[in-house]
Amino acid sequence: MKRIYLATLVLGLVALATQAEAGTDRRIGTAGAQELRIPVGTRGIALAGATVASNHGLESVFYNPAGLASTEGVEAYFGNTSYIADINVRYLALSSKMDWGSLAFTAKVLDLGDLIVTTEDAPEGTGQVETLTFAVIGLTASRYLTDAISFGATGYFINESILDVHAKGVAFDMGLHYDLPWRNARFGLVMKNLGPDMAFDGANLEHSVQIPGSSPNSRPRVLRTQSAAFDLPTYFELGGEMSAWTSGDNQVMGYGTYQSNNFSKDEFRGGVEYNYQDLLSLRGGYAYADQNDYLFGPSFGAGLNLPLGGGTVSVDYAFQSVDSFFDDMHTISARFKF
Repeated sequence: MKRIYLATLVLGLVALATQAEAGTDRRIGTAGAQELRIPVGTRGIALAGATVASNHGLESVFYNPAGLASTEGVEAYFGNTSYIADINVRYLALSSKMDWGSLAFTAKVLDLGDLIVTTEDAPEGTGQVETLTFAVIGLTASRYLTDAISFGATGYFINESILDVHAKGVAFDMGLHYDLPWRNARFGLVMKNLGPDMAFDGANLEHSVQIPGSSPNSRPRVLRTQSAAFDLPTYFELGGEMSAWTSGDNQVMGYGTYQSNNFSKDEFRGGVEYNYQDLLSLRGGYAYADQNDYLFGPSFGAGLNLPLGGGTVSVDYAFQSVDSFFDDMHTISARFKF
């Protein structure tokens, strides 16, 4: 029965993936809600996002919800990324082991800074300053189907707010892990950001207009601009990990991921992680896409695990080089396990 269930899950994910158009230049820039694609999880960022097959507990949720199944006890994660264009990304996540599996709550909030309000009548500014709010709230459930197979799913609530104009939507991730009995190898696949189209609506899309040809004494009409709907940035990932070298307390893990994008060129990701006694980790990664304006270069990072009472605290840092006009990205985080 479990084999039938597994086959159904795999075929379902593959069927969803085949519905997505292969990555091309023609659809670049046509999807919205791009905050769904902004990576979180310091370890994954340092490994260039090549961790679709990694079961690193709570930090795996963004890359593949199936990785949450390995969580033991309670975990809490706090992270901050200095993203491109002076954007700060704050990420909070909490998870707990349940009788039936694992459950996690996540919140990604983008600090886009202050916006000086301008209008047609005041192009230099009205003196009003507004704060932009983009947030993604998630709930993840994951469990082992067999000793070697885990499945996870995440539901997201998306909120974008700009000057009394709002777009709200939902998205879903579904992922699978399969452990192989060789060199700590694991295979993973995930379908991300499935969901209905979104559109903006709100008071600032309404305008008071005097209809041409109407009586001068007639009241202005309130007209609403209809915002065009936009798709979510759906993509499919397939990848694996394995132990490349082990000697005593030293281990080197290798990671690889293929990402098939629906609204941009496909990407290839690879990473290497050195671990000493599960105490110190050094990481590096690289992502590639066949496009001239691809922003991201090599990434690097390190992590330190320390005992804390009856649990542990992990402090991690990641550096992501960025080409062209933007500053490099820096991420720092703390993860607590109880």
